[in-house]
Amino acid sequence: MILQFAKKSGLILSLLSFAVLESGAQTHSGVLSLEQVIRMGSDSSKSLRISESKLKIAEAKYHQTVDGTLPAVKLSAGYTRLSDIDPPKFLFPGASEPVSLFPVYVNNYSASLTVSETIFSGFRLKYAKASQDLLRKAAALDYGKDREEVKMNLINAYFNLYKLQASKNVLNENLQQIRERIRETELAEKNGLATKNDVLRWQLQESNLELSQLDLQNSIDVANYSMNLLLGFDGNTIIDIDTNVVESKLSVKSLDDYMNAAAKGRSDLLAAQTRADASYNNYRVAKNSYMPKIGVQGEFLDANPNSRYIPPVDKFNATWAAGITLTWDLMNIYSNRHNVDEYSALLTQSKEGVSMMSDNIKLEVNQAYLGYSEAQKKIQVMEKAVAQATENFRLTDSRYRNSLVVLSELLDANTILLQQKINLALAKADTHLAYYRLLKSTGKIN
Repeated sequence: MILQFAKKSGLILSLLSFAVLESGAQTHSGVLSLEQVIRMGSDSSKSLRISESKLKIAEAKYHQTVDGTLPAVKLSAGYTRLSDIDPPKFLFPGASEPVSLFPVYVNNYSASLTVSETIFSGFRLKYAKASQDLLRKAAALDYGKDREEVKMNLINAYFNLYKLQASKNVLNENLQQIRERIRETELAEKNGLATKNDVLRWQLQESNLELSQLDLQNSIDVANYSMNLLLGFDGNTIIDIDTNVVESKLSVKSLDDYMNAAAKGRSDLLAAQTRADASYNNYRVAKNSYMPKIGVQGEFLDANPNSRYIPPVDKFNATWAAGITLTWDLMNIYSNRHNVDEYSALLTQSKEGVSMMSDNIKLEVNQAYLGYSEAQKKIQVMEKAVAQATENFRLTDSRYRNSLVVLSELLDANTILLQQKINLALAKADTHLAYYRLLKSTGKIN
């Protein structure tokens, strides 16, 4: 019954796959190299677009701070209609009737241009501008870090798909060998050299492999769909990857070289250092808040009537004014110390955060380097294991053909050989993954 179910399942899967391909719902991407996947995935990454928007926000905040250092220029104009009143009259000594000195103008017009500039603020504007400039640079470094994260996610997805497809290829190869064994055993049964039970044992092995094949294909479909989303493809696109990617040679430097590269190239560490510098500028802004502000101001006024003219006349007269002001919040001398304490604590926090991040990065680089070394050694062990399993299967097969061992031993030898071949394929992929993790730990995936 298991054999019939497996064969029916395989037939149904084949028919479904044929129907989907015939309907044109699925398309092939063509063979994609790892470099192509990284480029295409980076271009379509939603997280990178979010990171770009954060960078634009940081740019805008910097320019807003720069705008705050510019002179304030205001232009105003107005018209006022006053109620009609009797003009004021004065009775001079010796006069018989009061005399009106100033006429009443009910229509008032004015236009003024005012320019003001802070010429001294305890260098607070200077430090605030420098702080925003540093935060802008930190945002650019954050974008670089996010880009490396996206690249690493794409590399993980690529090699995950490779592992599954490589395992499927090994499984398919073994399945073909099993089917050839079934054919040979059926011929041997007809000639009285094998039993019906021998045939059933081989067929049961075939059914188990077919079930494993179905599970593996489901995992491949899931990984393929995930890759589609990362690349911005249609969900029905079949991703074909370069199966020779694990055969490329990897160039590895010394641990000290990677440590030095990480100290200079890790975007997150550089961003933390940049923010620490910005925190120092914020501390200086708070500390200099004890100082007074000095500003200059100028105004040009054109009014009808102009109140500076006595008596007022019904026409436009232009006047100007200029001055200098000093503002000093004396209570700030007492209360500002709490702001200074706050920014001093933030500065200490940011510096210690940089030191902690530096230690974590060193640990990450060391672990990545050891992980790569271990992965390389595993390949050597796996290659030896495959050679041993191949020789074990050959000897067991020879003994089985000479009736020196039972069929179960040959089946066990075949299972061991299959597993070791899969382990070798996975070990090669893991070595490349470990290599790219090592590069990522330095802040730059080539």
